[in-house]
Amino acid sequence: MFKTLLKKPCLIIRRIVLCPAGLLSRKRTVKNRDVKKILFLRHDRVGDMVLSTPVFRAFKEKYPDAAITVLASEQNHEIITNNPNVDEILLYKGIRHFLHEVRTKKFDMAVDLFLTHDMKQAFMTFLSGAPYRLGFKDSGREIFFSVRSPAAQPQKRMVEHLSDLAQAAGAGAADSAPEIFLSKQEKAWAQSELSRMELEEAMIIALHPGAFYPSQRWPAERFGESARQIIESYGAAVFIFGGKHESHLLEKIQHAAGVRSHIFCDLSLRQFMALLNCCRLLVCNNSGPLHIASALKIPTVSMTGPTVVPLWLPQGKNQIAVNKALHCSPCNRAECSDHSCMEQITVSEVMTEVNRQCEALNG
Repeated sequence: MFKTLLKKPCLIIRRIVLCPAGLLSRKRTVKNRDVKKILFLRHDRVGDMVLSTPVFRAFKEKYPDAAITVLASEQNHEIITNNPNVDEILLYKGIRHFLHEVRTKKFDMAVDLFLTHDMKQAFMTFLSGAPYRLGFKDSGREIFFSVRSPAAQPQKRMVEHLSDLAQAAGAGAADSAPEIFLSKQEKAWAQSELSRMELEEAMIIALHPGAFYPSQRWPAERFGESARQIIESYGAAVFIFGGKHESHLLEKIQHAAGVRSHIFCDLSLRQFMALLNCCRLLVCNNSGPLHIASALKIPTVSMTGPTVVPLWLPQGKNQIAVNKALHCSPCNRAECSDHSCMEQITVSEVMTEVNRQCEALNG
C-alpha cells in the first residue's frame, strides 16, 4: 500500500526533472520518403503482441515499401509467425545484443509500443539511432521520442491507445481487430489430432486456467466444476490447456470434469493456437489465450479480478467478462492477501455466461 501511495508523486517528480531533457529529442514530422526500415519494440508478453498486430497492419498500409522488423520475446514471437505485415522478427537477448543488431541495420523509425512508466524501452528506442522515434508521452518517457502519442486515458482500450500511436506517425487509424495467421499445415495438424481422438464432429469447448500473475487466477476446482457442467449440459468435449509446469493443475481439473475432457500441457504456442482454432468457446482468466481467442474470432468467457476491464477486454459482443466490482478493484496487483475479487466469482455466474454463449452458437 505504501509503495502504491508513493508511486504517483514519484512519477510526477520524475517528469518535472526530465522535462528539460526533452529539448534534446527534437520533435519531427514524419516524411514518408525517409521511412524504409521500421523497428517495433514488443519484447514482452503474448497478449501484448496480439493486441499490437493491428498496428503492424496500419504501418504496412502506410509504408508498403518499408521493411517492418519486430523485436519480440521468446514467449511471444510465435504470435507473428506467418504475419504478412512483418518482414523480420528479432528475438530480444539482452541490451548488448539489441544494440549490435539495431546499429547494424540502421532503422529509419523505431516505435516503442510499451504503455508503461518503465524508462527502459523508451531509452532503447533512443539508442536505436533511428531519426524518427515514436512512443507514448508518459511520466517523462517522452524525452526519448521525436514523435509522441498522448498518455494512457481512463476507460480507453489498449487497442485504441495503440491506434493513437499509429495515427501520430501518420499511419491512419488502425483497424482494431487483432489477427493471427495459421498455416495450412498447422490447421491440418490440428485436424489430425481431432481425428486421432475421434472428435472431428464434436463440439469442443476450451478451458485455460493459467494466468501470468497469481491474482488473476480463478480457483482450479471451479474450472473443474464448470467443465463437468459443460460436458453434462452439452455433451461437449472439453480441452484443458496449460504449460508443462501446470500439469498437476490440469490433472486436478480433468479429475473433476470426468469423461470427455482432455489435457494439453506440452504444446508449442503455434500448436495451441491451431487446436484452439478448432474450439467453439474459450473459458479462461485474463491472459494471453484470451486475446489469442479473440484474434481467432472465438467467443470467450473470462474471469477478471484485479484487471482494468475497459483497458484489456477484447472487443465484440461474443467476448464476455465476469467481474466483481469491489471497493479495492481494479488494483492491478500481481499478488493479493485474499484474492477476493476472483474468489467471489461463482461457478453459477460463469456458467450463466457460458450458457448464453452456447445458446448463441447453437442458435
